[in-house]
Amino acid sequence: MGMCLAINSVSDDNIKRILERPELIWRLIAPDDPEAYKETVKEKNRVGFLSKLLGKKETKEIDIPNLDFVEGENVDDDLDKSWQGIQYCMNKTAYEAESPMDFITVGGEVAGDIEVGYGPARLFSSETVKDIHLRLSNITETEVSANYDPEDMERLDIYPNIWSRDGDEGLEYITEYFINLKSFVANCANNNLGMAVYIC
Repeated sequence: MGMCLAINSVSDDNIKRILERPELIWRLIAPDDPEAYKETVKEKNRVGFLSKLLGKKETKEIDIPNLDFVEGENVDDDLDKSWQGIQYCMNKTAYEAESPMDFITVGGEVAGDIEVGYGPARLFSSETVKDIHLRLSNITETEVSANYDPEDMERLDIYPNIWSRDGDEGLEYITEYFINLKSFVANCANNNLGMAVYIC
């Protein structure tokens, strides 16, 4: 399967709710799977052996809240396994970059310690997404192509380590998902929405 990067549009109001109660991230990224939310809450509220001896009881019924979505919110997409290749072709780095252009790999506010794949989701406000959109708009496919350097990408261990093997096909893979990313971020910005980013 490998590590794919997923993205969801989310309102600032729901970002605030998720940061206050991180288990709500499941109501954004898996709204049709209430069990994911329930299991996280159960784990969080699990009563230890000592607490049971002292008479503390586990909560039996778990209320499953819904997030109220506005127009354009909770649209999801993904960058498949191209995400670190895109990060490299935008910034010439493996992870770090000037904020907010580190959004693919390390930026944003972390949604607690809720594992949603390979670590927790990271959340970006609508204001930050507008900044990302502005910067992405100024990066052309020509610039992405000019930054594509399979040898250096292999040296930096850029996931999924196919660049020397795939050559121009690797660049096409990055470019295709870069275009999708720009479109997704533009839709978020145009709807005054933020986004959630996570590796699954």
